[in-house]
Amino acid sequence: MEKRGCDFRGKQRNIFRLWGFHKSAFIHMLFYRILIPLSIIYGVTLIFSVFYAPLNLFTKWFTAVVWILFTPQVYETAKAFALINTRGLAFGRLNESYVYLLKKRYNKSAGFYATLPYIVLALWIVGFVFEVIWWPA
Repeated sequence: MEKRGCDFRGKQRNIFRLWGFHKSAFIHMLFYRILIPLSIIYGVTLIFSVFYAPLNLFTKWFTAVVWILFTPQVYETAKAFALINTRGLAFGRLNESYVYLLKKRYNKSAGFYATLPYIVLALWIVGFVFEVIWWPA
C-alpha cells in the first residue's frame, strides 16, 4: 500500500530534520520549544518576585535569558512581515521576470523591507542592553 503525501524530510514533530535544509527555521523552532515550558516557570517567578523581594536579582537575569531566547522569534516575525508586505520581493527566491512584474505592477521596492528585520533586531538588542544595565537589582 502506497503512502500519499509522504514527506521524505521526516516527521513534523522532529525539528532536527530542519537542520539539513533550513537552519534558521531550526533555530526558530528550537528556541520556541525551549520557551514554551520556560515561560510558565518565568511567569511564576515574576509573580513570586513581586511578593518576595530577594527574588528580584534572579528575576532580572531570568528575564535576560528569556529575552535572548526570544530574539529569533522577533527576527523571524519582522522578516515574515517584510516578506508578506513586499509579496516576496524581500527575502524571496523569485524568478527575475516575476520580480520585474511585481515591481511594475505594485511600484514597490524591497529596499526598506529588506533591512527591516535588522533594524528591529538592533532595537531589540538596545532594549536588552537597557534591561541588563538599568534594571534595579
